[in-house]
Amino acid sequence: MKKHYLLMALAATAFAACKKDGQKPQDDRSLLAGTAAAVCEPCQTAPKDLPDVISGNRTLYADTCYILDGKTWVKNGTLTIQPGTVIKGVKKATASDASALIVTRGATINAAGTADCPIVFTSNETTKAPGDWGGVVVLGDALVCTTTGTAQIEGINPVIVPAGIDYTYGGNIASDNSGTLSYIRIEYAGAVIQEGNELNGLTLGGVGCGTTLDHVEVMYGADDGFEIFGGNVNGKYLLALANNDDQFDFDFGYKGNLQFIVSVIKPSVEYAANNSNGIESDGGQVSSCYSRPVISNMTIVGAPNCTVTSANQLLNGARFRNNSLFAMRNSIIYGYPTAVRLESTPTINSYNNSVLCGTRTDSSYFFNNAVQACVTAFATFTPHASTTSNTVAGLNLTDAFPAIFAEYFDALTASLAPAGAPTSNGTNFCGLSPLNCAFAYNSTTYKGGALDASGNYWLGDSWIRF
Repeated sequence: MKKHYLLMALAATAFAACKKDGQKPQDDRSLLAGTAAAVCEPCQTAPKDLPDVISGNRTLYADTCYILDGKTWVKNGTLTIQPGTVIKGVKKATASDASALIVTRGATINAAGTADCPIVFTSNETTKAPGDWGGVVVLGDALVCTTTGTAQIEGINPVIVPAGIDYTYGGNIASDNSGTLSYIRIEYAGAVIQEGNELNGLTLGGVGCGTTLDHVEVMYGADDGFEIFGGNVNGKYLLALANNDDQFDFDFGYKGNLQFIVSVIKPSVEYAANNSNGIESDGGQVSSCYSRPVISNMTIVGAPNCTVTSANQLLNGARFRNNSLFAMRNSIIYGYPTAVRLESTPTINSYNNSVLCGTRTDSSYFFNNAVQACVTAFATFTPHASTTSNTVAGLNLTDAFPAIFAEYFDALTASLAPAGAPTSNGTNFCGLSPLNCAFAYNSTTYKGGALDASGNYWLGDSWIRF
C-alpha cells in the first residue's frame, strides 16, 4: 500500500494538469495503469479540466477526477477511460451551453469499467439535480433514416462548436464500431434547449453493432435516459432510472437487438408534461425507412396506481408510433395508464397477431409478454393469446411496488424477480430477428429483465446506484 501511494505522489508531481487549452502533452501513467489499487481508488489527485477538443489518443486515469467545463469533443483516435474513473460536468447558465462529452464520427471511446469499479459521469454540483450537465454523446457511421442518410445530432448550439468539428452522424457501415461502453453510470444529465432539441443521459447517433454496449445505468436525467438515433447498436443490461422524459427513446431507423433491460419510475421525481413513457419509438424522415427495435426480457415499471407526485403524469409503458415497427417478447410492462400503444397507420398495419415465430422485418410482433395498465392495456391493437393483461398481483413478481424504493435494487429482496413459477404462458425466443453482428439472445424460463442469463438479480449489483 505504501508503494501505491508513493507511485501516486510521484505521478502527481511529475505530470502537470492539462487545462482547457488542450495544448500540453498527454500525461503518461503507465506505472499506475492496470493496478487494482489505482483503478479502485478514484479521485486521489487534484481535479483536472478536460480540453475543448481531444484529438488523437488520450487516456483518463482513475486516480484523477476529470471536469467537463462546457463541451469536450473527441476527434479522431480513441478516448480510453480507466475503470473507476469519475468525470464531473459543470453546471452552466443555459441549456445550450451544457457541459457534455461528445465522441464524434470516426473517433472511438474505450470506456470499459467493471462491476466493482464502474466509470461514473456525474454532476459537479455539491447538491446534484437532474439537468446539472448535458450528458454523453457518441456518433457513428451506421445507417440512419433521414433524407440525406446523415443528420446533425440534437442538443448542440452550432455557434459554440469549435472549428473543424463535425457533429453529424450516419453512414452506410452496419458493423460500425464506436468503441465500448461497459459498466458505466450516467447521473443528473440532460439539457432541453427546446422541445425536440435536447441532450439526454446517453445519446447514440448512427452507432453500429460493432460497438459494445452493456451494463449501463442512466439515472435522474432531465430528458430521456437512453436516446438512440438510427444505427443498429445492440445492448444488454441497461437500466434507465427515473429520467424526466422517456426512459428509452428510439428514432431515425434504430434497428438493434436488446435484452435484459429495465426502466423504473420513482414517483417523487418530476416528469415531463404529456410525454413520459417507458419506451417511445419513432421512425425516420423517409416513409420506407423505419425503426424496429428487437427486444426480449425487458421490465418497464411505472408507479403504484399509475400515480406520481408530479403534476405531469405518466403516459405509456411502450409507445410505438410514426412508422416505428418492433418485435418484443418475454417482457413485463406495468404501472402506466396505457401499457402498449400503437400510433400511425404504418405502425398499426405492421402488427402481425398470428405468426407466433414470424421473422419478417417489415412486420411487428408482440408475443409472450405480460402487462398491467391502470386504464388501457392495449391501445389500437389486439394482442396474441400468448400476451396477457394482468392485475399487478397477476404479474407474479416478488414485490412489484416495494414500499421502500431501495428494495428494487437489493439482491436480497429481488423485488422484480419472479415470485415462483414463470409469469403466464412462459417464454419463447423464436422470431427475434434479424441478429446484428452475431448478437445472441440468452434463453430464460422467466419474463422480464431483472435477472441475468444465469438467473442472478443483476439490479442488485454494486455498480448500480438509486
